[in-house]
Formats: sequence, structure tokens, C-alpha cells
Amino acid sequence: MRRILQIGTVAAVVLLMAGIAFAAPGFEAGARGAYWFPELSGDARTSAAGDTRFDFEDDLGVGDENVPFGEAHLRFGNVTLRVGYARFEFDGNKELTQTVVFNGVAYSATDNVISSLDLKMVDGEVQYDFLRPDVGIAGFNLGLLLKVKYVDGKVELRSASQGATTKDFKAPIPMVGVAAGVGFLKDMVRVDARAAGIAYSGNHLYDADAYASFAPLPFVRIQGGYRYIDLKIDKDDTLASFKLSGPYVGAQLSF
Repeated sequence: MRRILQIGTVAAVVLLMAGIAFAAPGFEAGARGAYWFPELSGDARTSAAGDTRFDFEDDLGVGDENVPFGEAHLRFGNVTLRVGYARFEFDGNKELTQTVVFNGVAYSATDNVISSLDLKMVDGEVQYDFLRPDVGIAGFNLGLLLKVKYVDGKVELRSASQGATTKDFKAPIPMVGVAAGVGFLKDMVRVDARAAGIAYSGNHLYDADAYASFAPLPFVRIQGGYRYIDLKIDKDDTLASFKLSGPYVGAQLSF
């Protein structure tokens, strides 16, 4: 994992230096915020002896929650730098139908268990557009992404008889991917998409984002899109697997 991160970091630096050296004219800075309506599915367990895998939704009754997320960017010609942040807080409250053993603690069938899944994700991203022509009132771009997503998660189960049991997991995860977009009427209307991922040693992370946008006013852009995250991580004696997918709406300010 450390070697993969080092390779990704070196590649990002090389790509950034090459992009700055051959960047097309142009500068843009901006930030966007969005409200996401994802559906959650997934399961988790720890590596303690006798632990069982439990499903967040079916076993613990964890429900879907709407999630805000934000992103800021700087573009220098063909190179775009981005940072993003999102926090997910999902809660459940359900009487178990079977015994769940979590981090060595057994929560028996018929126990009422209150559970929570707390995830923080910080993204750092470099995009280099090797195609970015401007064709009259239309234009498009096609580029390569190098990305690192830092995941900080916590799973907690608690009941009146057993108290609370908590397990954390943290990991920086490098990814590679592609980005593409097309704009019309001098970018008054745009469609953009980005997708990145990595798979290694039974772990994987895939992150995709596609959206359409409209600029009714200078510097203001209204967006609507769909985002998908699929994560499986075996870290800090915790195996967690979950998917988040759904539409979102948002707005962007840029100059």
C-alpha cells in the first residue's frame, strides 16, 4: 500500500510539472457545493476470533441519509487541481434476529442494537487534459486523473446489555482515472464526467461522478448529477465494504 501511494505521488508531481510546462492559456478558480441523495449498501466485520460479518441495512437497520459535499479547484491551462470533502453519518436502531459478534463482543439475537457508520473522505486530485480544443462556441476536454482519497471511518454498535463497541479504520488510497467534458454556447451549458479507481490485494475503490450544468449568470453554474462510490477496505483489523450511489444537485462559483 505504501509503495502504491509513493508511485501515485511521484506520478502526480511529474504530471503536474509536465502540464504546467505545456499548459494552454487560461486560468480558472472556483468552488462548488452539492447535496447528495445516496443509497447505502454494505457490510463489515473485524478480524477478532469468532467475529461475524453483518449487513448495515438488513442486520442493523441502518437507513439512507442525505449528504452535503464540497470541492474547490484551480485550473492553469491544461492542468486542474482539486480538493474535496464529504462526511457521511448513517445510523441504525434495530432488534437483532441473529447473534452478531463485533470486535470480540457478542450482541445476542433479540438485543436492541443502536449502530452508526461515520465516514470522512478527503480528496486530492490532479487532472491533465491532453485534449482541450476550443471550437467556436463549443469545446471539449479529455484528460487523465491522478487522485488520492483519504478515508477515515468508524463503526459503532451498542446495546443496553453490552454497552458500546467501536472500531476505526483509516487509509490513503491512490487512484487513476479519466475525465471528459463538452460545452456549448461558450460553456453556458456543459456535461462533465470523471471516474477513477484502483484494486489491489482484495481491496478496491471506484469513484465516478457525472453531471450536467447551466450558467444562468456570469460566474454562477447550477448542476445536477449522479455519483457512485464503491469501497472495499481491509485495514486496521477491519474489513468494510459498502456502496453509495444516487443523484445530487448543487451550484458552482468560478472566475
